[in-house]
Amino acid sequence: MERLPKEERYIDGVRRMVPHFPETAIREVIANALIQQDFMATGVGPVVEIYDNRIEVTNPGNSLISADRILDERRARNEKLAATMRSFGLCEERGRGLDKSLIEIEAQHLPAPDFISSENSMRVVLFAPKSFAQMSKAEKLRACFFHCVLRWLTHDYMSNATLRERFSLPPEEYQAVSAIIAESIKFDRIAPADPDQGRRNARYVPYWAA
Repeated sequence: MERLPKEERYIDGVRRMVPHFPETAIREVIANALIQQDFMATGVGPVVEIYDNRIEVTNPGNSLISADRILDERRARNEKLAATMRSFGLCEERGRGLDKSLIEIEAQHLPAPDFISSENSMRVVLFAPKSFAQMSKAEKLRACFFHCVLRWLTHDYMSNATLRERFSLPPEEYQAVSAIIAESIKFDRIAPADPDQGRRNARYVPYWAA
């Protein structure tokens, strides 16, 4: 963790160097890469690459679950390894590690991670802090989608208010967040919880839960 990029912050009147990335999120993403790696692939293994603005964790073997369902579906490529790591406290209970990572990322208002699965590998990208204004459209839509998924996993709904909180925005930014919600619906990333709901108290679910 000493190699992680850090920034200086004043916390309780004391100047501290704070990592750009939550340690919990990094630990769980690396644990997931170890558990999900394909041991049949020779000459390769999990790789962690640290950059100033992101961390990339790659494991051999494509994802057994689509990126859109990676938080709610449970499937491990190496279940015995996963059970051993859980017994030593090296990862969360089955399937909860990535959920915990996303919760920590949202709590710090960081960009949502990117899950990239190719034919032979799976890569998870964690991003350094960015303000809402600094995020690209794709980053805002991805954050909206995964926030909606996390709300659904707790048997709750996403709303304009919860998404504003996720982005650390004041109530005055209602319209900006409404625009992200509208785009997410347009691209079939989320859906209204009730087709007949009004706009003021509108609630949303992931597209696959509608």
